Amino acid sequence: MGEGSSTKETELILEEWKIVIQTQMHFNDMIMKMRTTGVTIILAFFGAAAISLQYANLYLTICNFSFHASVLIIICGLVMLSGIFVLDYFYYFKMLLGAVERGYQIDRAYKDKLIDGAKMFGLSTEIRKAVGRPDRSKVYICIFYGLVFALGIVFIVGILLGYAPTFNSNG
Repeated sequence: MGEGSSTKETELILEEWKIVIQTQMHFNDMIMKMRTTGVTIILAFFGAAAISLQYANLYLTICNFSFHASVLIIICGLVMLSGIFVLDYFYYFKMLLGAVERGYQIDRAYKDKLIDGAKMFGLSTEIRKAVGRPDRSKVYICIFYGLVFALGIVFIVGILLGYAPTFNSNG
């Protein structure tokens, strides 16, 4: 092969590597926006539930079980949180993992390739070394969503067991 084909091959490899890194950044950005926006919305549900507690007459009865409407508001927030988790963990996160795996493949295939005398590949592998095994990220995602979900459950239990409405005689 002549010099031209080696240069063309190098350009194609670098182009794919750039696209893989851009794809990783894109999915990571989408995930972070979804998580921050989602949790913000869920915390707004929790805030709405807290505000509704000042209205003692907001009781609902379903199947002979009475509870304050704030419980239903929190449950709606937790259902939304569950939906965001499913979309994140089983869709966007999987796409990010696919892009990351492709980065590892490029790193492994061209780890010793010199371009203008420099090693160009290895970023994905170095990040993996710094962060640890990819399976850990699954645990971190579950902790992230689990803490918010647990907060909602504690809020519900607190309302069901400890909320005592005070009726204002002034209206």
